[in-house]
Amino acid sequence: MNNAAGLPLGDRLLAAAPLLIAIAEGGSFAAASERLDVDPSAVSHRVRALERALGFRLFERTTRSVRPTRSGRILCDASRTAVEALDRALARAREARRSPTIRLSTMSSVAMKWLVPRLPAAREAGLDVSVEISEGLVDLNGESVDAAFRFGIGPYPGLHARRLIPCSLQPVVAPSLLAARPSLTDPIDPQGILLLGDTGSGRWSGLVAWDRYAEGRNARIDPTVPHQDFDRADIMLQAAIGGLGIALGRSLLIEDDITNGLLVPIGPPVRIEPSYWLVTSYDNAESPEIKKLGDWLSAAMRHRKANRPA
Repeated sequence: MNNAAGLPLGDRLLAAAPLLIAIAEGGSFAAASERLDVDPSAVSHRVRALERALGFRLFERTTRSVRPTRSGRILCDASRTAVEALDRALARAREARRSPTIRLSTMSSVAMKWLVPRLPAAREAGLDVSVEISEGLVDLNGESVDAAFRFGIGPYPGLHARRLIPCSLQPVVAPSLLAARPSLTDPIDPQGILLLGDTGSGRWSGLVAWDRYAEGRNARIDPTVPHQDFDRADIMLQAAIGGLGIALGRSLLIEDDITNGLLVPIGPPVRIEPSYWLVTSYDNAESPEIKKLGDWLSAAMRHRKANRPA
């Protein structure tokens, strides 16, 4: 075994982590020596030296076995956690070296209405992005994805969150429906037309809702006005394109449909608290590829804002 006597205590504990795990799981110095393929006397010597440095015993010894003391159990458990974290980090590092692909989690509505149409531009910018759909939160400290493109209030505790752009609510309607109702100029007075919403926004505690839109304009929508909800914003917008009613669209999601003449905004936009974020683990936030992705997303959104139709 390497001699770690000159190291600070934290470093000595990290170096001894495999030994502490082997003793705790094997139940004896002999079992640990066999597992680590070292001499039993070396195991005993290493433990005694570590206990002297710490100033307390790590294991209670008997003639047949050893078991961790209360303090020893704490350090053995911490050793196991540290080794497992390093194993996961090593796996991610090897994967990152093999492939430059960024595994990006996002919601279906963001993917379909904004992100996927811009993947060719991302590739031209030198980014290789694999989109993975998840309507809920994902474990960004695990190995399944590298980053998440999210809509929410933020920030996200324990994670690195880069705010990309704020969000506004903007009612939109199909041109055909507007042509049939030329007097329809304000969704606060929808003239009997269905108001369309998405129940997926319920996870933001009603911040994306017709009542909140009206409140932002110091107005009120008649509660008898007919509503129809969808569980995804992209499906709601597709229903509006088909002429079903007035959809309460979120900025970013409606930009392409407005540009392409599929939807027309009516009434003023209302700023809301949730924003769009790029969320990663703190380790991944330092990756050049993740930084490049964040810069590209921000630039794409600035371009969208600068070229938004009047």
